[in-house]
Amino acid sequence: MTFPNGSGPDRPLVLLCECAGTLKNIDFDRLEQHVGLHADVLRGDHWCSRVGQAQILELMETGDGRQLTFAGCSPDFAARRFQNLMARGLQLEIADIREGCSWVHGGDSGAVTDKAGRIIDSSIAYPDALADTVSYAERRNTVVVIGGGVAGTQAAAELAQMGHDVELVERRAFLGGRAARIGTVFPTNDCGQCLPTTDAQAGTRKCFHRNVAIDHPDLSIRRRSTVEAVTGHPGDFQVSIRTLPNMVTDACINCGTCETVCEADSSEPGKKAIFSEFYDGRVIRTIDLETCTFCGRCAEECPVEAIDFSQSPRRTTVHAGAILTATGCEPAPEKYFDYLGYGHDGVVTQVELAEMLDDWAAQASLGRMPVEELVMVQCAGSRDQRHLPHCSRLCCMIALKHAIRLKALFPEMKVTICYLEMRTAGVGYENWFLDARKAGVEFLRGTPPEVQFDGHGRPVIEVEDVTAARKRVLRPDLVVLSTGMVPATDTEKLTQTLAIDRDKDGFVEILDRKNRATETSAEGVFVCGSAAGPKALIEVNTEASAVASEIHNFLTSAGRRGTAASQVDAAQCVGCDTCSTMCPFGAIMLIDRPESAPRPDEVKDDGKLAVIDAQTCRACGICAANCPEVAITHNLSDDALFGRIAMMTEGVEKPVVGFYCKECAGAAIGLSGQRRDRYPENVRLIELPCLGRVSALHIVEAARLGAAGVFLAGCAEGRCQYRTGDTSALEQMTIADEVLAESGTPLPLELWHLCAVDRLSVGRRIRMFDARAVGDELTPALFDHEMDLIGAGAGALAGAPAGAACGGGEGRGCGR
Repeated sequence: MTFPNGSGPDRPLVLLCECAGTLKNIDFDRLEQHVGLHADVLRGDHWCSRVGQAQILELMETGDGRQLTFAGCSPDFAARRFQNLMARGLQLEIADIREGCSWVHGGDSGAVTDKAGRIIDSSIAYPDALADTVSYAERRNTVVVIGGGVAGTQAAAELAQMGHDVELVERRAFLGGRAARIGTVFPTNDCGQCLPTTDAQAGTRKCFHRNVAIDHPDLSIRRRSTVEAVTGHPGDFQVSIRTLPNMVTDACINCGTCETVCEADSSEPGKKAIFSEFYDGRVIRTIDLETCTFCGRCAEECPVEAIDFSQSPRRTTVHAGAILTATGCEPAPEKYFDYLGYGHDGVVTQVELAEMLDDWAAQASLGRMPVEELVMVQCAGSRDQRHLPHCSRLCCMIALKHAIRLKALFPEMKVTICYLEMRTAGVGYENWFLDARKAGVEFLRGTPPEVQFDGHGRPVIEVEDVTAARKRVLRPDLVVLSTGMVPATDTEKLTQTLAIDRDKDGFVEILDRKNRATETSAEGVFVCGSAAGPKALIEVNTEASAVASEIHNFLTSAGRRGTAASQVDAAQCVGCDTCSTMCPFGAIMLIDRPESAPRPDEVKDDGKLAVIDAQTCRACGICAANCPEVAITHNLSDDALFGRIAMMTEGVEKPVVGFYCKECAGAAIGLSGQRRDRYPENVRLIELPCLGRVSALHIVEAARLGAAGVFLAGCAEGRCQYRTGDTSALEQMTIADEVLAESGTPLPLELWHLCAVDRLSVGRRIRMFDARAVGDELTPALFDHEMDLIGAGAGALAGAPAGAACGGGEGRGCGR
């Protein structure tokens, strides 16, 4: 290794790596001389070798706090090679002169060396912010679980067993939710009120009223309770809970005397105003506060004085580190399917049929068949833009379950299912469809537009049998509608309280359906079960365990580490609310401007001021890019970005500027560089934390400095790491395009959506865009050359091996 002539504590130190001689088109003597003008240089053949890393460790231990820049491979590759050193506190600014320069350019050593020098200069002058800010390091050990159905109860029980204090909030008096009231469930065809056993219990499952996990000392159950307000931040939420009285105390011995004297009916079908639900077992009875007349007869007759009408509602505040919403879903209301005759005698829903089947089973034991012909109509009001646009996923399996049971109870009953598609997407689900056919259930492909009634009030269905290509008229005794599912009651209000988003169907929106399926748009707020969309119990149970594990990891982690949050300059902020609207994580809010805060001249005394929560902010830069007053400073400032653009384009004829996000697009570009997929040296890439950081000002500045074209490369479409960065970038690119057009200097602009799988096309995209930007015609020769690179040229058509034109695949060892 060679050492610089002289050094100084105020000069940055550059570790210049020759990568074992693989960067042959870079003149390292010239490069070292250039960098040495404004930095000390340690030049090495192979810095990630054992000897090289030992010297870096020595620099760390004896260092003087100088900025350390590594000029060599890409940030991803360097992070893997220097992982152990970084874990010990090594802070490196990476200047990618390998995948981002040498390996993607040809043999013009002068041009490649000049570009490598520019890349190093930019890294020294405008380094990235250090990722040393920790958010929410202190987190309370309490979890509030909203919803006492199967998902919420199982997650709460598992969290309690993990050592967390859990507050389970259920709006009804009984646990179990809808699953405990629908009879048997698929795919096991047994009851739906099971939870996994604890280590202290034998077997694999126990009913709600037998499962001891619900009685864990760290699990507190708040029945007839709702969450009214949530303040604070992840790790320390203040959750306000309102609890209505149950009126029936734990002294109840379940004798039933109260029900015999009650004269008021409950809002629950078939029950009195004081009633029980057998499957919970911990609260024996409750009083329906909506229908009870408070006459006091039940209290007078109770032999153990277990009814106390003196109880009143109460409010409590719980300090929680995390919140879980597991409020489930419910059957769609009548308005979505009343066009199919619902409300008339002879038309019911699958939910109502489930409640009828217990009575029908009793009739079957007596040899009586309640109806002779029954027709089920699938997708009743669902998958229809006029009603419910989404598929509820459960309806087909519910219909199959009921059809099989009907044929088992009444072999002579004619059961017909009208459908467009039977969706049995699950392990073993298809067997239910096959079993239904074997049992004699008829499947008619076609759904009726309406249900009519004859003069005797009997349903009449006219349906087009798609398979037989003929119209059929059915005259069943009973029509059963397989209706869809909608979000649970008050889901909209709850999401507003929790400050989380809903999807277009109204369910709780998941942060990332591929790998963050239990997280919401708000950090520290989680979701599981059917609150995020209808799910079968087999999925609900799996998600409950998954979210318990995720919450445990969240509460026990050391905090989220990242770069410093953006900051608002009060002297420039006019309180326009643009930033808070654009922030994908709700980290910005408007407050009354303090008297001591500076203000622009046009802002009145009662004006608002934007404030950024430093711990919630993810430092994506979307707010800074969209602020019309340029009042927000990101850790990658506008001055730094303008400086990078100027430094990278200086002295380049017709430069092409590419802004790319360091996440998905960065992976695609890095992998493309490893393949040595070449593109011209005039292409200058500028890395951003998120593509949403780019603004129209940066694009216009690139044009002012002579850029022949600008492209923006972000994450895969709809998959931005920061949720809305690509949308913001598109808006800014549109603004820049309009500005440049009005100024008479239009510029080629493109927005690309990339991820690692696009590594094969990155080089071609850049080459084709560069040709268009610098004015080269897309000639047949250029087009044929690109076809040859992907193995689809004339040689390939003539039987030559794919990729023969460039010796091993697209762009491998090939220039433009």
